[in-house]
Amino acid sequence: MHPTRPCQRTRLATSAMVTIDACSCAMIHVNVGATTLRFTPEAFEGLSALILEAVAELAARPPSDHDGSLPLHLGRRVRGEA
Repeated sequence: MHPTRPCQRTRLATSAMVTIDACSCAMIHVNVGATTLRFTPEAFEGLSALILEAVAELAARPPSDHDGSLPLHLGRRVRGEA
């Protein structure tokens, strides 16, 4: 029996709460806290495009278009925010 070698990951991006890695098994790993989501490169690209679309939609809305429960400070950090 051949020993299996673990996949080799390359860090693509990192923040205080999220890391994104490319894996030698041709998957993209998105790590949020203790949760890891695995995507094919095509699915990751589709998710990325959808997230950018949602960010643009939120940024285009006037502040009165939301119920006030979520602060919409897209593109800038609020003091004390991680």
